Amino acid sequence: MTYFWHGNRKRFLTAIMAVSKFGFSFTGMPAGVRLFGLLFTAFLVTGMACVASATLSPVSAIKSEDREEVRGRVVDNETGEPLAFVHLIIEGTRSGGMTDIDGFFSITHTRPIETLLLSYVGYEPAVFEVPGGEEELVIEMDRKLVQLAEVVIYPGENPAHRIIQNVMKNRTANHPEKRGGFSYNAYNKFVFTGAFDVAEGQPLTADSMTVRLNSLLEDHHFFMMETVTERRFMPPGRDNEVILASRVSGFENPIFALLFTQIQSFSFYNDHIEISGSRFLSPLAPGSLNRYFFLLEDTTFTNRDTVFVVSYRPGLNRNFEGLKGLLYVNTNGWALQNVIAEPAGENGNARIRIRQKYEQVDGRQWFPTQLHTDFEILNVNNLNNFRVLGHGRTYLQNILLDVPLRRRDFSPFQVEFSPETLVDDETYWERYRADTLTRRERNTYSRLDSIGRERDLDGQIGRFEALFSGALRKGWIDVGIPELIGYNEVEGLRLGLSLQTNRSFSSRFGFSSALAYGFRDQRFKYGVGGHVVLDRLSDLQLGFDLKRDVEERGGSEFLEARSLLSPQVLRRFFLRTMDMSDRRDIWLQGRTWRNFLTVKAYAAIEKVQLMDDYRFAPLPVSGVPEPLHFFETGARLRLAYGEKFLLTPDRILAFSENVPVLHLNIARGWEGPFGGAFDYWRLEAMFQKTFAVRMVGNQRFTIRAGWVDGAVPWTRLFSAPASYRLFSLSIPRSFSTMRMDEFVSDQYVALFWQHHFGNLLYRSKRFNPSLVVLTNVGFGRLNNPHHHHQVTISSMDKGYFESGVAFLDLMGSGFSKLGLELMVRYGPYAKPEFKDNLSVRLAYSLLF
Repeated sequence: MTYFWHGNRKRFLTAIMAVSKFGFSFTGMPAGVRLFGLLFTAFLVTGMACVASATLSPVSAIKSEDREEVRGRVVDNETGEPLAFVHLIIEGTRSGGMTDIDGFFSITHTRPIETLLLSYVGYEPAVFEVPGGEEELVIEMDRKLVQLAEVVIYPGENPAHRIIQNVMKNRTANHPEKRGGFSYNAYNKFVFTGAFDVAEGQPLTADSMTVRLNSLLEDHHFFMMETVTERRFMPPGRDNEVILASRVSGFENPIFALLFTQIQSFSFYNDHIEISGSRFLSPLAPGSLNRYFFLLEDTTFTNRDTVFVVSYRPGLNRNFEGLKGLLYVNTNGWALQNVIAEPAGENGNARIRIRQKYEQVDGRQWFPTQLHTDFEILNVNNLNNFRVLGHGRTYLQNILLDVPLRRRDFSPFQVEFSPETLVDDETYWERYRADTLTRRERNTYSRLDSIGRERDLDGQIGRFEALFSGALRKGWIDVGIPELIGYNEVEGLRLGLSLQTNRSFSSRFGFSSALAYGFRDQRFKYGVGGHVVLDRLSDLQLGFDLKRDVEERGGSEFLEARSLLSPQVLRRFFLRTMDMSDRRDIWLQGRTWRNFLTVKAYAAIEKVQLMDDYRFAPLPVSGVPEPLHFFETGARLRLAYGEKFLLTPDRILAFSENVPVLHLNIARGWEGPFGGAFDYWRLEAMFQKTFAVRMVGNQRFTIRAGWVDGAVPWTRLFSAPASYRLFSLSIPRSFSTMRMDEFVSDQYVALFWQHHFGNLLYRSKRFNPSLVVLTNVGFGRLNNPHHHHQVTISSMDKGYFESGVAFLDLMGSGFSKLGLELMVRYGPYAKPEFKDNLSVRLAYSLLF
């Protein structure tokens, strides 16, 4: 079973991490790393293509008649890395400052500044004598050689708790998205690069790959991109971000800019903090004092305010998805001034760290001004001590508070691109950059842009995107992978070919065709279709489909996109009862209500040829069965309130994590028109919701229900979604222990429920299985069962029950993990033999 399935945009942006042709090991990597999978792919297709084909700001003292200013940068003595949020105090005063997120600082005072006192958690305190007249200096700090033991015992109340409690009391007042509307511009830069961990004076291994890769990195990075965005927000949830400009090394497709919308939570005041797609309990969430260990590390001053530095990490014997790091709390409003955070759990060979800086805007509200994210993959296989590095930087500008925004000021798209997104004008970028580009960064653009044109890197990314959507792309044609080969008990082995035009052919219209052959039933199947886009912003399309193929008897299909491992694709391998359907549809589909509601209205003429001895009583029972004729009109609806939409230059993307999704199918059969032989109503609904239970895990439930009014054959009834095999692959939203075609209903309701504990029950350094508990329940009723002849069917009127457990993450790679699922059937329909009530399945969990 795909547990807590992630579809839409995130699947595309993260699944490409599956590409591991060069032997990189992702074992033990946290789920949070997966969001930059697309960037890792860019590294593969650009950095390796390069291999195949191939200053710090000064510290200065500026004096005026009445004030002296000291500017500079603080760095690590060994690595040269800038140190964020270092406290600097002018000796003999309470005046001073703090380095920003890049290690820079600026301090002014009315008297000459002769000595600075520096303090930073994890580093030795430093005393720096400000030299007179020298302009090119940096301040270096040394790491502490010995870290104190983590156990600290207090005779009374932990003093850090009072500080954190004050921050919690002021969460709403300081939360930037809980107050009035605001707007800002943001400059974003992401650099994907690498480095060799070699001690000073020690030579690199002289193999060709190491030498060529090191030479490449001395000249330029693997990948780089910049964006400028404009965001408007109005509580509680009106949110628009326009990508004004983007520049991507080696690519013209601006979709990479979407990464900046999900790298980390905008505010650290939320109950859960998202870091690259993974959720962690915030140290400021209710109840966190009982979960986290807090320690007051330092106290300093900024102007007239006191700043407390509090470290935090999960408490001993506390097993939950938590963070560790530092909180810098300013007593002015008891607000966060700086944040350092990273996942507290065992991360294997991967590291992620975020930093946030808050400043008072207009002297009245603390607001994020700088957001940084750093990724690191250590000990890459087959390369000598090589680290893959990613650095994301966001700088907010032009912040306006209490902006009088109205609903009509917001479009239905959370993120959209301006008409002229790709900008190469250096003058434009210099207006937004926090600093000028380095030589390596400039070389990255010039070198990779030429490689991108030569190697068609945009085309390669398009092919990866199509692959994880279930297609092989060749030019303007996509070949459906699920249709290439299949199996079921009616057709036996099935071979086919499905072709569909993509956006390279046209963004205004498209065509599709399919051909298949079943070796058991020895029949050809085929289909053709086409559509035209009437309105791009509402995705309004008019189309037609002509199809002759076998379909599950009593099956259902909701308005869901198909992919390689979607439930409707996987379950076809289990089907035993199918009929030949010759159907012609004309349809109109589009979005409305701020894109939350998708509607597909249709009219269809269908002829169904039964493929076994089943007979429907109102028709002749003897002889060769006549085809069943239907004329049907209806609509399929999908409502996902709160779903986010992105308007790219050539399409609309949706991502709907953790929002409730309601599907509704309404069908009306007509007796008479176009040869229709049955008069009926057929209604079916499905509701899905995933939500987090604080410190307990995640729950997901799916409710399905259906109702038919009218005398109809099995074709228009509801076959219970069974998928039984004693040993098989787990299928979402199906009854694992129920035999195929065991229950048929004209009225039914079913519940599929699961609770995912993750690693909350057990966690170790090398083995982290996650536990899922599952329960499925179904009830159904079949009116007039005597109308259905020469087949044995019954309904679930007494209630069908099955429960079980799944152990995930027993083994796997960096992008998928495998486990086992055990389900047991019980209740009124339990089998006499206990072994017949069991189902053992291979369970899987995907990171996309």
